[in-house]
Amino acid sequence: MTALGALALAHCAQNPVTGGKDFVLMSEQQEVQMGAQAHQDVLKEYAALDNPALQAYVDEVGQRLAKQSHRPNLPWHFTVVDSPDVNAFALPGGYVYITRGIMAYLNSEAELAGVVGHEIGHVTARHGVRQQSASTAAGLGAVLGSILVPGMNSQAGASLLQTLAQAWTAGYGREHELESDRLGAEYLARTGYNPQAMIEVIGVLKNQELFAAEQAKRGGRQPRTYHGTFDTHPSNDARLKQVVGEAGKY
Repeated sequence: MTALGALALAHCAQNPVTGGKDFVLMSEQQEVQMGAQAHQDVLKEYAALDNPALQAYVDEVGQRLAKQSHRPNLPWHFTVVDSPDVNAFALPGGYVYITRGIMAYLNSEAELAGVVGHEIGHVTARHGVRQQSASTAAGLGAVLGSILVPGMNSQAGASLLQTLAQAWTAGYGREHELESDRLGAEYLARTGYNPQAMIEVIGVLKNQELFAAEQAKRGGRQPRTYHGTFDTHPSNDARLKQVVGEAGKY
C-alpha cells in the first residue's frame, strides 16, 4: 500500500452534512484550534468594526442560523470587519466574517442571513479543511512525517492559510459554492427566513460585481468582487434555483 493510500485510510472522516467519508488531515478539535489561531491573523489584517451594536446584531443572526446547521455545537463566532471590500468569508472551526463593504448592499435581514448562511455552509461541509487536506496531500513528501503526529505544525498551518486565502478571493469552485448556497437556504428556512432571499442577495451582489468591473475597467485596475458570485446572473442560473428551491421542504 502506498503512503498516500495509508494516509487516506487513516484520515477519512464522516462529513457532517452528507454522512459520507471525506479525506481530511485534521480532527474537529484541530480544526477549531486552527481556526482560533487563524482568527488572530485575520484580525491583524482586518480590524473588527468599532460598532458594538452592529456586531451584536450580526452575531445574533449568525448564532440563530448556526443552531439550525449541521454543526450546532461548534464555537461559532461572527465578526464584522472594517473593510470597504464587498466580501464575506469563513475559517474552519466556526469563524465567519462579513465586511462593512458588503453590508452597504444588503436590503434586509433575510439577505444578511443569506450571506452569513452561505458562509456557515462552507464551515459545516468542511470545504476549507477538505481543500487544505487535498493541497497538503499533493505535497505529501514534505509533510508526511509531521501530519501523522498529534497537533498541527506551522507548515500545515501555513498551507491552510494559503489555501483559505485563495478560497476567499476566488471561491471554492462551482460545486462547493452551490452546496453552500443549498445549505444556506436550508438554514434560512429552518430559522424562519424565506430561502428565496439567497437568490435575491446573490442578485444584488452580481449587480454590484458588474458595476465594480465597469468602474475598475475605466480606472485600469483589477476588480475585487465577492467570492461566491456566479458567472451568470441568478435569474439565468437554473442550478442555483434548483438547489435553493430544495429548501422549500423545510
